[in-house]
Amino acid sequence: MRIKEYFLRGPRLGLHFMLTSRALACLSPKARERRADYGRAILPLPPKSLEPGFEAPNIKDPAGLAELVREAARGARGGGRDAALLLPETCQKSFVLAFEGFPPRAGERREWILWRLRKQMPSLPEDVRLSYDAASNGSPRRVFASLARSSVIREYESLFASCGFKLRMIGLPILGLLNLLDRQGERDVLLVNIEADAVSLLALLDGQPALYRLKPFLAGKDLVPDVLAAAVAREIAGTKRFLEDREKRAVAAVWVRAGAGGDPAELLAGLKAGLELPVRRLDAPPSSGFNQREGHFLGPLIGAAS
Repeated sequence: MRIKEYFLRGPRLGLHFMLTSRALACLSPKARERRADYGRAILPLPPKSLEPGFEAPNIKDPAGLAELVREAARGARGGGRDAALLLPETCQKSFVLAFEGFPPRAGERREWILWRLRKQMPSLPEDVRLSYDAASNGSPRRVFASLARSSVIREYESLFASCGFKLRMIGLPILGLLNLLDRQGERDVLLVNIEADAVSLLALLDGQPALYRLKPFLAGKDLVPDVLAAAVAREIAGTKRFLEDREKRAVAAVWVRAGAGGDPAELLAGLKAGLELPVRRLDAPPSSGFNQREGHFLGPLIGAAS
């Protein structure tokens, strides 16, 4: 299997999984077709059982994680064996590229993107898998591109295959969150996804991705909310300045999903105190049937499955 060459709207499969360094979540859209709500499960991971990164190995306890995958699937009441997986963003290297001219053919597009990425990463490994999504219009054309090592992807494929599942789609949590935004009303904003081991930031200008940044400076640290909020606020402020210098544009607000554990409201309060921009909490829509805290954590999955 290869990573599919689309991100924002994938197939609607029986089960959608999300792995972080701390938790495994599973969502079943098909369960909602039979009932009033989504089937879902959220399970904590044993410490050190998963250490996400661009290089293999990521999975430290295959047997233990496989048991959790089976338990999560049972809890979500999903059907079928085709599944989607949102990988930790630290497993991939992602970029937003701008092209003044973009080839019409898929093969040519792939070569153009890889050529640009090799300029940014001269030591780009030969076994990388490329996935990308191109804006339908605009000048320049914006392309969200992501690279992952084949050896890392095979780890996750093997894990789920051992549980009887075939991964049909692999994606990024922050792009699932992007599907929750009103991109007509929220044209120039910064989307922030906070996990225990990293913070990712996706800037939207005119409703299209314009800049992606990943900062794994949180790795291996259990930061208290005020320290975590201060660290994330610095990254947001730095990204804002970069956009103003490079794009000559400013974002109007910050949308945040806090998946690092603890009370998201406490972290958001710290961000609001440290930033001049409006800070807004990104939750699942009320129609999804989740309580606020559960819908907040599951936001990437709900967006990816919608």
